[in-house]
Amino acid sequence: MKILLEEAMSEKKIQVTLGNYKGVEVKKAEIIITEEEVKAELERARQYAVTTQDKDGAAELGDEAVIDFVGYIDGEAFAGGDGTDFPLKLGSNTFIPGFEDQLVGAKKDDNVDVVVTFPEDYHAAEFAGKEATFKVTVKGVRSSVVPELSDEVVQKISQCKTVAEFEEFVKKSIHDFKQNQADMEKENAVLAQIVDSSEIEVPQEFIDERKEQLKSNLLAQLRNAGNTFEQYLQYNNLSEDQFEEYAAKDALSMLKGQAVLQEIAKAEGFSYTDEDVDQTIAAMAMSYQMPAEQLREMMGERGVAMVAEDILSKQALDFIVKEAVEA
Repeated sequence: MKILLEEAMSEKKIQVTLGNYKGVEVKKAEIIITEEEVKAELERARQYAVTTQDKDGAAELGDEAVIDFVGYIDGEAFAGGDGTDFPLKLGSNTFIPGFEDQLVGAKKDDNVDVVVTFPEDYHAAEFAGKEATFKVTVKGVRSSVVPELSDEVVQKISQCKTVAEFEEFVKKSIHDFKQNQADMEKENAVLAQIVDSSEIEVPQEFIDERKEQLKSNLLAQLRNAGNTFEQYLQYNNLSEDQFEEYAAKDALSMLKGQAVLQEIAKAEGFSYTDEDVDQTIAAMAMSYQMPAEQLREMMGERGVAMVAEDILSKQALDFIVKEAVEA
């Protein structure tokens, strides 16, 4: 395995002359939990115990309308434009803009003609920009009931027995979240200082390769979410040239950080075992819900070698953080 890692690393030569990586000074994080934060989390917890009850009056924003609907474009029903017994929370923006607003005020057994226009950037191009009329039957209206926090409610939504115990649990959860954030910020700050103090030469072809990997990963995420690259650019107010520029900067930053950590691992004589690699792959396979051997086969030799690199990088990162001085 070690030979494999050396071969994999030798394929790409990033020249690194390390700066000081021991005793890096960073600002000590102060973890503060405010009363407002605790109250907000307790209020959010109440939402997990919400129940609904039938409502005789008019539907309001926040209510749930149970509807049957059929959509028409130019007088013709269109595929995918119908539903039965659909529970629609008004104000959730689940449907096309304007749809839910037109059901505010409706009561059980009302028939409502909802007229909307599909957005110009709608994901189904054949509907984009077109006006549609939905024939809607309101079969019921339900309002939400949010209970006060009590021992009984707490026992339903958590493993705590009392409100007081749950409040302590919430405080600890907030503290742990902030501590994790502070730990990550410390890691980033320590590594950034070492990168800045080191001399690193990254060949342009490596930057280009990593940039394409980042873009490929983003495109896959967008496809899975039913979005396009053009929509992503528009949402983030970016031109394609700007995206390429930012992606190149991210790629360079990642490559520098990884190269520095590998150089520190080498300088400190860190190592790993085949068992370390096996355990890491097994944990990855469990998260992907597949057999470890299947994942290893899919990864190939280079992928397995990268797992070994990550193990060394983690050791190096833990080392420089432990050696850092908090001021």
